[in-house]
Amino acid sequence: MARVHPFTALLTPLARTLEPSGYVPRSNAVPQPSHVRPLLEAANPSAELRRQRESGVLLRDARPALYLVEVHSQAGKLGGPPVRYLLCALRQDAGTPLEFDPYRPRSWEAEPAVTLTADDHGVFRGLLAEASERSVLVWEGEFDGRTLVLRRIEPSPVSKRIQAVLDEAPMRPLTALAESGPTLAAVVPLSDPGLELLPIHRALKGVATFKEETFLTLVTAYARVYELDEPLDTPRGLVAARERLATLISGHHAVLLVLPGGRGRILRFRQGLDLAHLKGAPRNPTLRSLDLALLNALVLRTVLGIQDPEAAGHPHVFPVQGLESLVKGVESGTFQAGFALNPPPIWEVRAVMEAQATLPSRTLRVDPLPPAGLLFLDTDT
Repeated sequence: MARVHPFTALLTPLARTLEPSGYVPRSNAVPQPSHVRPLLEAANPSAELRRQRESGVLLRDARPALYLVEVHSQAGKLGGPPVRYLLCALRQDAGTPLEFDPYRPRSWEAEPAVTLTADDHGVFRGLLAEASERSVLVWEGEFDGRTLVLRRIEPSPVSKRIQAVLDEAPMRPLTALAESGPTLAAVVPLSDPGLELLPIHRALKGVATFKEETFLTLVTAYARVYELDEPLDTPRGLVAARERLATLISGHHAVLLVLPGGRGRILRFRQGLDLAHLKGAPRNPTLRSLDLALLNALVLRTVLGIQDPEAAGHPHVFPVQGLESLVKGVESGTFQAGFALNPPPIWEVRAVMEAQATLPSRTLRVDPLPPAGLLFLDTDT
């Protein structure tokens, strides 16, 4: 049975520019423009969506179809082709979430579940480009400094080829899917050159075992420690730290230790470490090769003695998006220290998908994302 289906869409008149709501969603939850926030804040979003449909606020497109969202670079046409997301109805057994404790949408009909799809040879990406040329324009506008284009893919040989390709490709949503019934999904190929996978860093708070001098001594059993050339509390220092972390030594794993006063160290993990015998290290060898797994097993568990550092909602280990936010949090005293990670390589994520493994909660985030509320899934049809 097909995993990806056309769906009956509920359409709303959209302004040329969608205003941001100011609401900051959890990682991998799609942005929420101001026009969709009242729906998502309703006690029962599904009932509210039904009420708006019956009152005529939302118009039903009677013909089920697939849709395409094109998210252009903030640089406009100079930024290259847009990132293309396929909007579709996804079955609940289409794929297990890529991360533990994934975000659960308030509305399965309004918040597209971002779903990564393996596309090693670019077939799915090519089909989306072909579908874009033959599609019907539904809406074009701006949101958060980017041009967005919503297109309808008419039932056609191209749409059937898209469904056939996705029936065979490894597919992993980044949010939870509805337990019963379909979920509105935004499926994107990993092969899209405009798609960025960004790391989610870790910060420490209230860890009694973290004493800077002692920690830097103990961690040398597992990592070499490198000084930074520039302080982290300057734009130049942030750029230099990112570049050095990414290019330190090819093939090595490393993290950036963020300390108060704009100070920092790069910890390059030693090669040949036998993680299989460490308590708390992932049993799956694919997961043991990830920077976050090394940080959790070697640094947080073994050196600092933190129990279950990968657990969602941990009282002492906090996920932080963006290196600037991590540095500011440490500088302000909100956090004791932080550990910044490199972006996960596409091939590592692809290997996790192939192994049918699951990443720790809040390992990565995707950019750019399509916003909620461009259209809605009518589950009554």
